[in-house]
Amino acid sequence: MKTAVALRALAIGLTGLAIVGPPNASADKARVEEFYGAGFRAVSVSSVQQNFSDCGDADPGTNVVISQTTGTVTYTGFMEGTGQVLTTALSNGCVPGQAHLGIRVLDTFESLTVAGRTGGAVVEIVGSGRVPVTGTQINDNTVRILCGTGELKGIHAEGTLTASIRAEAPGAPRIDYRPMQLWVHFGHRHDVGFDFLCQDLPGHDSDD
Repeated sequence: MKTAVALRALAIGLTGLAIVGPPNASADKARVEEFYGAGFRAVSVSSVQQNFSDCGDADPGTNVVISQTTGTVTYTGFMEGTGQVLTTALSNGCVPGQAHLGIRVLDTFESLTVAGRTGGAVVEIVGSGRVPVTGTQINDNTVRILCGTGELKGIHAEGTLTASIRAEAPGAPRIDYRPMQLWVHFGHRHDVGFDFLCQDLPGHDSDD
C-alpha cells in the first residue's frame, strides 16, 4: 500500500547542529530573554493505521489513511530530554503514486532542558507533507512549546521544521534530513491557553 509506506516514514526526527545565541538586546529592554537554537530529535515508535476511504475507485493503491503513532522521543542540542510522543496523521493518497499528509505531534516531557533551564513541557509539531514520488517525502512543519512547568513556566517558543526523507535505492535504509530551529522567550506569559496539558507534569502545582 503506497500510502501506508508513506505513513511509516512519517515519524518525525530532527537532525541539526545545536546553536545557542545570546539574548536579544531589544528583548532585554522589556526584561524578556530571547534565545535562538537548533537541535536533534530522534524517536522510537510504533504505528496503528486505519483505512478511512478507498477514494471511490477500484485501485487498491489509492486510499485515505488515518495513522496514530506512539513511543518515545529524545531531544539533544538546544533542547535536552526524553519523553513520550503521540502523532496523528491523515494521508490522502487518492492520486496514484502520490500522497498529501497532514500531521500533529505532541511530545510530552516530565523533564526538558531548554537554553539551560529545566522543567516539564509539551511540544507541538503541526504541518503537512507530500510524497511526490515513491520513496521520497517532503514535510513543512511549525513547532511550538505549548506549556511548561518549573523553570520553563511561562516559556514561549516557536520555530520551523523542514524534513526531506528518501531512500538511496530500493530496500536501502532511509536518509533523513530534518533540521529544526526555535526562537524561545522567557519572562512573559504569551499564551496560557494550553496550561492544562502540563497539569500532570512535575512542578506544575509548586510553580503557581
